[in-house]
Amino acid sequence: MSPHPRITAVLFACAAVLGAAVLMTGCGSSGNGTGAQTTTPVMKDSVGTVGSRTNLRLGFVTTAQHPYGLALAAFAQRVTAMSRGKVGVSLTAAYGGGDDLALLTDIRSGAIDGGSVSAPVWQDVGVQSFEALQMPFLITNYAVERRVITSPLAAEMLEGTQALGLTGLAIHEGGLRKPAAVDGCLVEPSDFVGVQMRSVQSDLLTESITALGAIPTAMPLGKVASAVEDGRLNAIEANVGLVYTQKFYEVLTCMSGNVNLWPFPAVLVVGDAAWNAIPAADRAVITRAATSLASDSLDILTDPASTLMADLCKAGDGFFYFGTATSPQLAAMREAVQPVYDRYKKVDPTGGFVTRIEAIKARTVPPAPTPYPPGCAA
Repeated sequence: MSPHPRITAVLFACAAVLGAAVLMTGCGSSGNGTGAQTTTPVMKDSVGTVGSRTNLRLGFVTTAQHPYGLALAAFAQRVTAMSRGKVGVSLTAAYGGGDDLALLTDIRSGAIDGGSVSAPVWQDVGVQSFEALQMPFLITNYAVERRVITSPLAAEMLEGTQALGLTGLAIHEGGLRKPAAVDGCLVEPSDFVGVQMRSVQSDLLTESITALGAIPTAMPLGKVASAVEDGRLNAIEANVGLVYTQKFYEVLTCMSGNVNLWPFPAVLVVGDAAWNAIPAADRAVITRAATSLASDSLDILTDPASTLMADLCKAGDGFFYFGTATSPQLAAMREAVQPVYDRYKKVDPTGGFVTRIEAIKARTVPPAPTPYPPGCAA
């Protein structure tokens, strides 16, 4: 993925990142979604002041090359620049082997100061503030998502983390999820019937997959390829970057390019104990820097210079391609998931947030679809 101009400095070299008080091992490597990929903090002390400098330790579950990692690296550089070197941020990629719940548990216990926790996990721990972001077929393009996660609505969602003793700083995006399958393209409800589809552990997402007619199967990312090969899985929900970096094009044949099921945002939080240990002036710098995190993540995902789709097509070597659903097919899939809306719109605060996102969506002009690389369309 080619870097967006605003975050080019993040990707120059490990040395440049080290100068911003962030050092990632494996900088420049391809990595995968769950491999152990730790960072070496410039300062190994816990959060607080070290001499005249504050160090904040953050974890995230993907590789450094994933949009989560790229956006957080830009955030870390911005913190250091805005504080003129007084505040450092050290990042740990693939935290806990890619386990969001382990990351959240460690943030709450103080084992690490904070981190970016993927949206589905919050439902599992009783925080329903972020469910609306992943309602099926609600946010289907980055123009709508940008208006949502950079708005006061996002700040209200972040308040939900306070119940767990956390301070929510920002919501950022990892990539719209699409169905990708072994045999043909999933472009209408009948295509999903009986399909064993990998899902993350989330009641909302598993209910949505079930409503489409598929059978949701929770499974660690690292076991997906073997499960597809031995027939336990027929499909996954994933973004383009995930299929490419995990080499799922070796076992899958088609991704439904315009079937955007839901976004996959993460929530940047810091434990209250760690947050309160930071001097007020440094907290203010971190908070201001976090206001750009949402936009940075979406800039990465909408970078017109990105070659990711072309790279995926080339790697698929004629065996992997993109399918397109027609307008009637998209409408049929939206109708199929209506029972999910009937249930969740009765839940507070999800229902109110969904209504407000629908209003934002109605006022947003959708962007033109990204054309598929030559020779890669079904």
